[in-house]
Amino acid sequence: MELRTLRYHAIAVAILVLIFFIISTLASNLVVPTRYTIDKTAPVYLDYAYYIDETKSLTFNDVITQPQLLTHQKFSEIPWSFTQQNYWLFLDLENKSFKKENVVAHFDNPMVDHLTIFRLNKNNQLMDTYKLGDKEQALTLFQYSVPHIRFSLESKSSQRLVMKINTIGISKTPVNLYRDKEFIDLVRSQTGIWGIFVGVLLMAALYNLVLYFGIKDRVYLIYIGYIISAIILMGAVLGFGFYLWPMEWQLFIHEKIVLGNYGVAFFTLSFCIMFLRYHKEKCWRYKMSTALLKLMFVLAVSSLFIPENIAAPIFFGVMSLLYIACIILIYNKLRSGFRWAKFYVFSWVPLIFGAAIQPMELTGLLPYSFTTRHAFLMAILCEVILMAMALADRVRYQRERALYHATHTQQTKLLNSAKLKQTFMELQAKNRSTTLCLIKIRHFNSLNTIITPSQGYALIKHIARELELELSHEREFINLDTNLNTIPRLADLNSGVFACISTKTQNQEMLEALLTKVISNLPKQYEIKGLNLQLNYSIGISCAGKTNDFEYWLKRGYLALKKAKSSVNQVGLSSNVNNQMMDVSLAAKLQKAIKTNQLALYYQPQINLLNNQVIGAEALLRWPDPTFNNLPIEELVILAEHTGIINELTLWVIEQACKDIAELTKNGYINHTISVNLSAKNLTINNLAEKVENILIKYQVPARLLKFELTESAFVESQDALIKLVDELSALDINVVLDDFGTGYASLNYLVNYHFSELKIDKSFVFDLPNNPTHQVIVQTAIDMAHNLNLSITIEGVETQEIHHLLKDMNADSAQGYLYAKALPYTDYLHFLKSQYSLKMLDSSF
Repeated sequence: MELRTLRYHAIAVAILVLIFFIISTLASNLVVPTRYTIDKTAPVYLDYAYYIDETKSLTFNDVITQPQLLTHQKFSEIPWSFTQQNYWLFLDLENKSFKKENVVAHFDNPMVDHLTIFRLNKNNQLMDTYKLGDKEQALTLFQYSVPHIRFSLESKSSQRLVMKINTIGISKTPVNLYRDKEFIDLVRSQTGIWGIFVGVLLMAALYNLVLYFGIKDRVYLIYIGYIISAIILMGAVLGFGFYLWPMEWQLFIHEKIVLGNYGVAFFTLSFCIMFLRYHKEKCWRYKMSTALLKLMFVLAVSSLFIPENIAAPIFFGVMSLLYIACIILIYNKLRSGFRWAKFYVFSWVPLIFGAAIQPMELTGLLPYSFTTRHAFLMAILCEVILMAMALADRVRYQRERALYHATHTQQTKLLNSAKLKQTFMELQAKNRSTTLCLIKIRHFNSLNTIITPSQGYALIKHIARELELELSHEREFINLDTNLNTIPRLADLNSGVFACISTKTQNQEMLEALLTKVISNLPKQYEIKGLNLQLNYSIGISCAGKTNDFEYWLKRGYLALKKAKSSVNQVGLSSNVNNQMMDVSLAAKLQKAIKTNQLALYYQPQINLLNNQVIGAEALLRWPDPTFNNLPIEELVILAEHTGIINELTLWVIEQACKDIAELTKNGYINHTISVNLSAKNLTINNLAEKVENILIKYQVPARLLKFELTESAFVESQDALIKLVDELSALDINVVLDDFGTGYASLNYLVNYHFSELKIDKSFVFDLPNNPTHQVIVQTAIDMAHNLNLSITIEGVETQEIHHLLKDMNADSAQGYLYAKALPYTDYLHFLKSQYSLKMLDSSF
């Protein structure tokens, strides 16, 4: 990373730290007042009782003279509901101190219609009467927004507060008593939170209004609509709306609060539709969402004429439909790869929790507190911020999309020559080797005369996928783009020509051989409407010098392709159709060999470096038939993968290994383990862990004696499937080994995310270990790290006694290599175990 970029990142981190410092300081000054009610800060004792008058007919005298009607429980136990009924709350106060207490009673429901408070002495004689509520006249804004009364409680005296709540809609009215200081803290905290909420939302609305005039995207107007509806709703529920609107407006909002709830829900769904661009698709999800919007609009209008206690339950039912619809919309986009929707998805987390807390607190399912009272407000604040981030991410995505179109072909969505040129220039600036490798579908232009353009593009994409897979196994081909979820090494130059760049310094013959192997594994047939097109490929190689420009470099590559038409011995190479026939024939014979048990497993021993005893072996596939025993096993495995028989082959290997483990156990080797290699293609085996378990049961083999070795190719294919498989194998007590550790790009992440029991160091670090200090540091570090993570470690490729001694000094656990033995057939391996001749010779040399 450039120094300038690092400096800017450091500045950004410093700003982030400052912001969090300000937030933490502000939060520490916004106390939680409900923890400091007067019964917790003074020797004032409270006694609670209540009565629910379902008939709404009892008067104050009726209730006072019939104490048997009262239920003596705390107000938190009152079964609040939307039913129209009167609530009579009794609160007895006894001041046991020797000083007078000035008390503030706070009634935390600014939407209550009529709240009458009767203050009585200990003889039930009326001392004072107070009237609060949004239907009362001549109250101050402060009394409307924060309903409260003030009175004094003399020393060694008692008083009673009798409160009558008569309202339509939200009836729950928490009552808290404070001293003056704590009440001031309450007002300060509420005012601070309200100010932050309104300030942030208004600034977000103004900013997005500016964006709308600049970008002309309707989604910004809908976002502003959501912000305004949220301010209206929370201003009514929490009381600060009296400071935002004229009194008449706010009282109307209180009376029609369900309309405000519908407004938030309406804009929530509208934003989801517009932000995720469903209005461009007109699919069934869009039609479902618009139908729900119409339903909400009708119900919102109806709520103007329906009592709140009826309209509110209907709204809560509609809310469940809203959540279902939004989940469907979001899930579909995430599944289709809508990368820039992540912040919008995150914005739903606080909304879901906050929206759930509010009705649960209002209905008594959650205890009332300052936190739960403001949870929905904070949830909306977080959601608005995340939605703003989502909109910003959307703009960034649109900018990236413009860049994407500039560097990708429109029809195939593959990288184009512009991206190839950019990569070439970057490599040239770093003085790195750049060899252009062109691979062409032969006679592609002729094919275009008999197939449609769309069929031609489909063919190119099909070959490109297969070619990318082949190139992913060869690390010398550089990634042309690292900003996407995939890491493409291939560019589409049109007319069936693909390009990649080799950065390895090597002779031409080696590169020709590698590319020949790559194209030999590409599809040789492609079916279009029942026609099997026979496919052949040509290769062109162009090496660039320091003075080459891109056009000259590319032109030489095309000239090499031209030469390939007439000769396979020049720089340009053409594929041979006979190779395809040979591959098909070989694959058929391999499949037959699997079914007729003509394959074999050879075993290379693994040695415990502490006592030089054999503790296990790695199972290696062989084809003993003289006709095929010279075939490279790696190519055989690739052939099996490409022809779809790799899973069949793997299951055969696992079963044969378990058979041999059972035989070894009978021969007295009860702790001898066998390791089997798994490839990425094996992840497609249905219920692999279950099938392995059945094989273990079939041959009565302890699971701890079977190991599976996984290489990085398996991790790249499917992370989720692999995590599940490793967990399932670990649950069976099967040890899972991370093979070829150190050769991949993200091996350390694998140690965090997977339940490995062992690491296996690749032999590339071992061959020159005594003379390579760098490799010594890498191997020693890997050993120490494995031990610190409670993992064992095996070193492969040990060929000399010097390496053996060095690894032993490094405290490696085990090793394998030609020094101890090459891979042996089972019978020979059994003789080796009985004699352990090689190990005795090794011991004698110490």
